[in-house]
Amino acid sequence: MNLSEFFHTLPLLVVYVFSVLLVLCALAVGLYLGRRHLRTDREIKDASIGSAVAATLGMLAFLLAFTFNMTASRFNDRKVLLLDEVNVIYTAYLRADFLQEPAAGRARQLLAEYAAIRDINPLKAAARDYAIARSAEIHREIWSLVSKHIRDGYDPGYLRQFVEPFNAVINDHNSRITVGLEYRIPGAIWVAIYFMTALAMLAIGFQFGVSRGGSLHVALALALTFSTVILLIADLDRSTEGTLLLDQRPMAELHLRLQEAEHRRTGGPPPVHDDG
Repeated sequence: MNLSEFFHTLPLLVVYVFSVLLVLCALAVGLYLGRRHLRTDREIKDASIGSAVAATLGMLAFLLAFTFNMTASRFNDRKVLLLDEVNVIYTAYLRADFLQEPAAGRARQLLAEYAAIRDINPLKAAARDYAIARSAEIHREIWSLVSKHIRDGYDPGYLRQFVEPFNAVINDHNSRITVGLEYRIPGAIWVAIYFMTALAMLAIGFQFGVSRGGSLHVALALALTFSTVILLIADLDRSTEGTLLLDQRPMAELHLRLQEAEHRRTGGPPPVHDDG
């Protein structure tokens, strides 16, 4: 397990508590060093320390902004991929009419099931794993229907009308797995964030020490502020944990729409939408 994977397995509460403790400890160490230095060198210039602190905080702010932008961009990518997948599933469902019966009906049935299993709560790991495995099975089953049409010499023009959106369904499935579950903030960036945070807080604590300033309230404010930003970045980086999750309503609406279409087509029982 590499550093990025290890960090990704830590609960967000642990990330937040660790960040708060790191800031408080760095401030305390800096305060101790500053007061100790003041006892041995009373000629230290506070202005030079202030410049160093400002530069360190500036670099930390840049790194946090860069990382936040990276995670926000990937969050938007996940949203775009979800909407793209909804569109191509519905298009493939409609274009199943270009296949011959009974393959056309079977393809529509499988695509309706496909939308149903994609409509899941991302916090539920078991449902997510089942959806990924069953999605691959549906891909293979629908592709076998296409292969049979090819062997039977079916009109390539008609077949292409269905194959193109179905290929997009497979591509979006793979892209969502890669972007949502595999792409993460590199471990080196997390190390840099925590190193720069500790260094900046150490410098601030040192400045408090040599100026005989600082207070518990200021220390807590700094700890909570920087830790909240780090928590927000970590939350955005995770697609299956936390509070900043994708809105699954587009897929849920498609699921219900295809259920209703299958009910009208087959005359089966009325659809029941499961929000779980």
